Amino acid sequence: MLASSRTVFGHEFSVTPLWMWILQRASGVLLGPLVALHLWAPGVASARGLNAVLLAVILAHGYTGLRRISAKRERIGLVKALAWIWCALVIAFGAMIVVAR
Repeated sequence: MLASSRTVFGHEFSVTPLWMWILQRASGVLLGPLVALHLWAPGVASARGLNAVLLAVILAHGYTGLRRISAKRERIGLVKALAWIWCALVIAFGAMIVVAR
């Protein structure tokens, strides 16, 4: 049976959901080649498709990373709010870059 929280040394922590763990790892693996392609191929770097995929991977990686930073139960609401604010800012500025090209 999967538990939603664990207690370690008297401190209660929430367990990272499997989908979030997989998304964090997959986006981390994809970031390297996408950034390298964006930097090393100037012709491809101006493609809206590549920029949109790169933006989506950055959003996924950043959101899951921010959500996993604080596993303590008492701060989870603050961390969720900060993760959504970060996503909104990245979407706003990233969309400007994708649309401008």
